[in-house]
Amino acid sequence: MNTYPPVNTKVDFVQRYKAGEFGNASPTWDTFTDWASSSWKDAPDQLFHLRNRVRGGPTWYDVKSEDVASTWERICSTGQVRASDLYISAMAPTPKTLFQGEVVQSPIGLQMIHSTVAKPMREALREETIQTQGLISWSWLRLYLDPNSLDWLQILLDRYPEHVVEFSTYSVCWGTLPGLNTVVWEVRLY
Repeated sequence: MNTYPPVNTKVDFVQRYKAGEFGNASPTWDTFTDWASSSWKDAPDQLFHLRNRVRGGPTWYDVKSEDVASTWERICSTGQVRASDLYISAMAPTPKTLFQGEVVQSPIGLQMIHSTVAKPMREALREETIQTQGLISWSWLRLYLDPNSLDWLQILLDRYPEHVVEFSTYSVCWGTLPGLNTVVWEVRLY
């Protein structure tokens, strides 16, 4: 089994995520300036997600393009989050969410918590959390993930033993790689 270096911190994860190491992802920008110079900010009706490099830190969903600058400034001016801890991702097509959760290959087999609620993951898991393991988890994954997404999830579980893979699966293909209905949001040590 060919393993990769463990993901030791959220900062480490974000750099590797932005570089594409974990496969299909949400388009992501390291800084406000990077985002402001992208063409994504001009996409009609595209919403954005202000994310945090601090594990478990606050996050801001569904920010309109015209509100990204003021939201960024407000967050930083209150001292709630440092600008260096923020980054921006395109908001996924949340209303088209079929299935999402966290999965880890543990010593006792595949463990998963998931939800079928079509909301951002933190909200969805607060509303509905289903816990499964082993073949039941694989059955859920096979039901919702397209074959390429399922193959990629298996690759991630093999490359990053003892890591949680956080994902969302949609009724459409979306993300940085064509033809995949599942986006990886995070890979972190268990």
